[in-house]
Amino acid sequence: MSRLVGQSYQYLQKSKIATNKFQRSLPRLKIPKLEKTCQRYLDALDPIFEGDPRLDQARKVTKEFEHGPAKELHSALLKYDKTVKHTSYINNFWFDMYLSSRAPLPLNFNPFLAWRDMESDKLNDQVVRASNFLISAIRFKRSLEENVLEPEIFHLNPKKTAKSSFYRDTMAMIPEAIATYVSFAFKAFPLDMSQYANLFNSTRVPRLGKDEIIKSDPKTNRHILVIKNGQFYTFDVLDDKGDLVPPEQIYAHIKHIANQPNPSENYLSITELTTANRDFWAKEREHLVNLSDKNNININKLDSAIFAICLDDVSYKPEQRIEACHNFSHGSNPNGPLNRWFDKSFSVVVTKGGHSCINFEHSWGDGVAILRFFNDTYNDSTNNPQISGPLEVSHDNVQVTRLDFDLDARLKAAIKESRKKHSIVTGNLELGAVEYAKLNKSYFKANNLSPDAMSQLSFQLAFKKLYNKTPVTYESCSTAAFRGGRTETVRPCTNETNQAADAIIKNNQSSSFSRDQLKDLLKKCSGKHYQLCKEASMGDGFDRHLFALRELAIRSNKAVPDLYLDPIFQNSQHYTLSTSTLYGECFAGGGFAPVVPDGFGLGYGYVDANFGVLVSSYKDQRNNTQFVQALNESLDDIRKIIEN
Repeated sequence: MSRLVGQSYQYLQKSKIATNKFQRSLPRLKIPKLEKTCQRYLDALDPIFEGDPRLDQARKVTKEFEHGPAKELHSALLKYDKTVKHTSYINNFWFDMYLSSRAPLPLNFNPFLAWRDMESDKLNDQVVRASNFLISAIRFKRSLEENVLEPEIFHLNPKKTAKSSFYRDTMAMIPEAIATYVSFAFKAFPLDMSQYANLFNSTRVPRLGKDEIIKSDPKTNRHILVIKNGQFYTFDVLDDKGDLVPPEQIYAHIKHIANQPNPSENYLSITELTTANRDFWAKEREHLVNLSDKNNININKLDSAIFAICLDDVSYKPEQRIEACHNFSHGSNPNGPLNRWFDKSFSVVVTKGGHSCINFEHSWGDGVAILRFFNDTYNDSTNNPQISGPLEVSHDNVQVTRLDFDLDARLKAAIKESRKKHSIVTGNLELGAVEYAKLNKSYFKANNLSPDAMSQLSFQLAFKKLYNKTPVTYESCSTAAFRGGRTETVRPCTNETNQAADAIIKNNQSSSFSRDQLKDLLKKCSGKHYQLCKEASMGDGFDRHLFALRELAIRSNKAVPDLYLDPIFQNSQHYTLSTSTLYGECFAGGGFAPVVPDGFGLGYGYVDANFGVLVSSYKDQRNNTQFVQALNESLDDIRKIIEN
């Protein structure tokens, strides 16, 4: 550990290549050809609805759509795309989709990503870890805002280009207008960084009908928000010059907050309102700010804070990881007020035992931005911890402001109602974990198989074992290679996964297939999945295109085409399995709730030499334990085929 001083303390990175170097020259996300979108949609239906008598009607409706209303809508979309050249055709529609939903944020939208523990008990101390993370986060923020954060680049040959001075010197000199294309020549592929603008000083504010993302001026809002037992505290982490204050000062402020006494048993916190239906919360927030000037001033302090740190009065033993995941996911606390503000762009949760995660609001950005921040801040706080352990500090000069709110009978009732509803919903959530030690990325690659394809096959196989049917499945794929790219849907359920799953189940019963036959089926799954992922990452899926066409019809006051009313189409949007890869060297776990009541949420990835999955479901709809068991068995099946 080395103590950083001067400019080294102020900035996480001082990149020779400007952060926004490539943004202007990033390629634009193309709009797929209409006929290809329609065909891809039909191809995705076959493995899910095979034998369904409604499938012929779905094909007919799709062809009528392609040669009818879709032509005009597609033409309108192409024209619209020319008016938003600074971003992608999907970006504004995607923002509106998130912000228009009236569903509560926890479980429905906000996922979490958990960090590994620090290597020493001293660094895992709650106040020490929160202080070190906060210092690293502000260093990241300063580098980002002053355009010296390393730009996000996917290096095909990282050993040749990631640290190459020749690459860096060349790119630093190249004009922005052509920088991306010159970088391509080095097999280094820049990624969109537009989402980073909403990382700090940003909050989703509830409004009737559609929420709003408010971005506060970072130059005048230099404070961090800390929540302890549902009570709010703020202090400045940047001085009048915009410099990061000394580590001991940050530690003293967080220590002061951590030492505050617990509130009385009947204490009511407005934190509970961020778990509510968004229209309900919008009305109550409006009432809150109109009730007193103090409320109006203090709610603005919450909105404008750089981000939130939640100091939780709980600790977890190693065998209590599921309990920890529940806390990280929704924060429900039966013994006290909710210790979250789900509206913030992100919150960092630190337990008494030093376990830590990010819980983030999803409308402003996807995994690329948050994962970069997640990894960089962990690595910096691990490699350069500015607080090496608990300190003896004076609280005489601590300048912490506690934010209290005036509550009337209406708000007290709203808080109690929100708390009750949140408790019921989160009480119905069930989490289970798979940690499979025999399969990892290098293992699959050594056998010429796609790790992600085998992950997805294991999900299909587990579901089919339990329910004897094929689930509609969603996998998120980033389109960050394009300006303003968000995500595209990969449909992992294919004819190839169906054939493989059916063969494996049959073979377990009667040994009907040879090892070579089964392995050939795995390779076909792998090849097909690789193709779908490659197409999606290049914007050649079908889901976002169809979504944009429907949104244009609605905004133009046109009749919604019959395609979108077709039962097969609507069923194809009911994602029984919602899956997303969560990964990183500093990653300990992560997850999200199912997107439909009778579904499973599957946050998965490879941690060290293990394959890990956090499985979420609702108790009144699915049996989580059975699915976890079936998934372990499915991974056994796949491993046995490979190893024979």
